[in-house]
Amino acid sequence: MTEATMGRRERKKARTRQAIADAALELFLERGYDQVSVKDVAEAADVSTSGLFKHFPTKEALVFDRDDDIRTSLVSAVRDRPEGVPPLDALRDWRLARLRERSADPRTAAFAELVTGTPALQDYADRMWLAHEKELAQALAQAETDPHAPSPDGPAGGAPDAGASQTDIATRTHDPARTDVAARAVARFGLDRLRVGEQGDPRRVVEAAFALLAHGWPAPELSRPAREQAPAGARPEAPAGPPGLRERKKAQTRRAITEAAVALFTERGYDDVGVREIADAADTSIATLFKYFPDGKVSLVFPGDRAARIASLTGAVHDRAPGQTVLDALRGLLSQRGPFKEDPTPAEQRVLDLVSATPDLRDYALRSWTHGQEPLAAAIAAESGLPADDLTARLLARYVLQIPDLARNTSDPGRTLDIVIDLLSRGWPACLHEPKPD
Repeated sequence: MTEATMGRRERKKARTRQAIADAALELFLERGYDQVSVKDVAEAADVSTSGLFKHFPTKEALVFDRDDDIRTSLVSAVRDRPEGVPPLDALRDWRLARLRERSADPRTAAFAELVTGTPALQDYADRMWLAHEKELAQALAQAETDPHAPSPDGPAGGAPDAGASQTDIATRTHDPARTDVAARAVARFGLDRLRVGEQGDPRRVVEAAFALLAHGWPAPELSRPAREQAPAGARPEAPAGPPGLRERKKAQTRRAITEAAVALFTERGYDDVGVREIADAADTSIATLFKYFPDGKVSLVFPGDRAARIASLTGAVHDRAPGQTVLDALRGLLSQRGPFKEDPTPAEQRVLDLVSATPDLRDYALRSWTHGQEPLAAAIAAESGLPADDLTARLLARYVLQIPDLARNTSDPGRTLDIVIDLLSRGWPACLHEPKPD
């Protein structure tokens, strides 16, 4: 087969793929994503359903047909940035450029509204962005460890200036493991969908996010008088007392269900166990199971109560020690939980292993943590003397609540926690060097 023939074949494939993507977008914008079937798209593009699936493996993929182009553009923004431009500035400028494209093109804006207004597409978009995290993190780490990269305290590009002392040069030396963790966190937060900005100017959100990543949290809570209390209503109510018989029975039932679920999932795998089997193993009804776990099967391995978790987060902020930052208080709380706990029980370790090995459970764990974003942000703002809707406080809360997911499947979750908290405290690239002891 000649090269010319191969070229025609590839061009034909590209035209077919584009025709399918164009037909899908037209139908989705006209009728809504949920009201359009794959068969509708195939008929509009004049292809068979099987032919459509050769180009797009899922319905969601029909909307995101430029994923490879986005990834290439994103990584190139950091790797091929102009000389002297810090990598974080290059990444911020890339985000802002995409926002300008969206505002300048009504079709692009309509596409963005379609995604944000459709839960299935929003979840797919989140996963798509996270898929770029690793490659972007590698580019960021390379940008800071490259000897020809701009130095944060020296001339742009090239080797350190001739007047730098050996101590100065040593201070700039990066620990590769620390750099990799910090770069992954910056990639995660820099690519975050930033839903906190849906009610305001998205450009302002991007600017605030990258200012936080570059300079860290300014810790305004430390400048408030020690005797000053948070506004009334900002603090959670104290517990009424030890749980009664009914609450204890509820806790026992909840624990029995989670233990049965974990045992079955561990034995046979998450995908091969049904909800009815779990209910039978826990000696309860399906109705009772869903009463305790309304989110269904994906939530069955998480014994904790979401409201209690949120109360512990806000309590850590409100009840921190005098002179302690909110980030250090949250570090202390997280260090005792989930993947950060130093000596988990065998049962706790089984849950951790199961979550790490199951994508659906990892996604649910992340959503469960970030569900506390708004109350945690309000607590941070209250303790810092900031408006209740302060954007930086909301971003800080969102990023802190993603640390457990970042640390999962790492060799040293506790060190990951310390490095990411340091990133949020001091910013990038200052966090690449171990903080000086007090």
